[in-house]
Amino acid sequence: MVQRVVAFLFLVLLLSTSLIQVAHSAADAKKSPQLPPAAIQADKKPQPEKKPQKTAEERYLDGLACLKTGDTGCASATLAAINPATPYAKLLRGQIAAANNDFDTPLRLLIPLQAEAGLLPQAYASLHSTLALAYEAQENVLNALEQRVKAEPFLGGPAEVADNQARIWKLLAAQSREMLVEMRGESPDTTVQGWIDLALAVAYAERKERNIEQWRMAYPDHPAGEVLLATIAETPVEANVADTASFQGKIALILPLESPAYASAARAVEAGFMAAHSSDAEMPEVVSYATGDKESAVQAYRRAVAEGAQFIVGPLTRDEVTALAAEALTVPVLALNQAEGNIKPKNHLTLFGLSAEAEARQVARLARDHGMQNALVVAADTPLAQRMAKAFSEEWRALEGNVAAQLVIPAPDRLAEFKAEAAARPADMIFLAAGAAQGRMVRPYLDLAIPTYGTSHLYDGAPKSVQNLDLVAVHFVDMPWMIDPDNPDYSAFRPSEEVGSAELQRLFALGLDAYRLVPMLAAHPAVGKTLLDGATGSISMTEGGVLVRELPSAQFRRDGVSLESAP
Repeated sequence: MVQRVVAFLFLVLLLSTSLIQVAHSAADAKKSPQLPPAAIQADKKPQPEKKPQKTAEERYLDGLACLKTGDTGCASATLAAINPATPYAKLLRGQIAAANNDFDTPLRLLIPLQAEAGLLPQAYASLHSTLALAYEAQENVLNALEQRVKAEPFLGGPAEVADNQARIWKLLAAQSREMLVEMRGESPDTTVQGWIDLALAVAYAERKERNIEQWRMAYPDHPAGEVLLATIAETPVEANVADTASFQGKIALILPLESPAYASAARAVEAGFMAAHSSDAEMPEVVSYATGDKESAVQAYRRAVAEGAQFIVGPLTRDEVTALAAEALTVPVLALNQAEGNIKPKNHLTLFGLSAEAEARQVARLARDHGMQNALVVAADTPLAQRMAKAFSEEWRALEGNVAAQLVIPAPDRLAEFKAEAAARPADMIFLAAGAAQGRMVRPYLDLAIPTYGTSHLYDGAPKSVQNLDLVAVHFVDMPWMIDPDNPDYSAFRPSEEVGSAELQRLFALGLDAYRLVPMLAAHPAVGKTLLDGATGSISMTEGGVLVRELPSAQFRRDGVSLESAP
């Protein structure tokens, strides 16, 4: 009973405490005035929203947009908001400087940025394009070309790519052939090399479509657009000196027609010279003077001058040219060979001929363009072959190539020993200084897997000859008259009867081009400019009165000789 009473009293105590707490809460509520919901919301002050700061990349793109509209002030204001330590600040600063024709600043700021990783594609495109402009301002054509090529992968679309390629072509089309030849091979980038070869293929060419087609075969993966190539093909040929100059005076042709050793060669030159003369509407007077030795060549010159000749073509042999070079010349002379030794440049004397040494030097440049580094030189034991080997080696070393060894082609009964000796000389290419018969004899004893190069002396002029199967895959240079016989540019000059051997065919072409050069030389052409895309090659003048020929390259194949590249 007592337990029930205690429990009841404890329950009453708890209820009393709860009632007291409720009463106090009600009293506190009466003391605090209630605010309406609107007042509660009004009492809260609005907080301004924070806008996110633009990144350096975003600000750079803003500045780039300003520059595209020509607003350098807007670009400068944007630049001020970019951290100057970032590459984007340096890039934009360089571009603003270029827009203000200050090209020293871009070169100082932007060249180091080429190694920067992780930039926006637009940044890389603008970086290389700006450097291209700076190099153009310095007339550094090759570096400008390289920067344009580097920019292309980052451009935004076909329109930008087309514009970039149009700029590339405008730059190259303004260069002389001598400048293009000088640049050729200086860049390891095959795309850059392809652009230069394209410019060389169409410079002063009358049949651009054909040359472009051959170029495309050599560079099937080159990015040059078909629209651009079509435009180039349709561009009128720059007026050549040959198209505008004419010579109406008396021409004396001095040749060793009385020499037993050189009479056939002289007749071939004379035939080519007169074939060109018969196709000339002006038909100037031509008088031939026969010689037999160097003394008679000098006498022929004096007689021709006394009889009113206003231009002399000849002599043909080295001895005759050397003797005439010692004369005090009063009438322009186009000599058809090189002189012995190093003669000093002199007025009225121009040297032109089929120099084997010049061909050997061109082969060295060709092989270096193909990436070759170590050369094995194999030469016949003849004065001509040894001169070719010497010229090749000198040019090769000047191009920083290495000559692994120079071997002499032995007698047939020692070819097995020769094979072992050649195999013991590791090289990545072979230069074969020999005539056609010697080349065919020794080639099977050389490593056929090693790229092999030679001059026109390897080619006997018979493209389908089975004898040339021993030379399959060998690269060589030769004149267009020989390796492009179907070219319609020369069809009007082709003789109705066979001239004879390959050597005589080349001499016919020499006479042909000699006649066509007369009016150009009489007009005092500028050094470096291409005078004639002739039957013997692309001909230009160098310092010292020497005409040089740039030859196309070809290759022996099982189905014949195949043209590889235009000069």
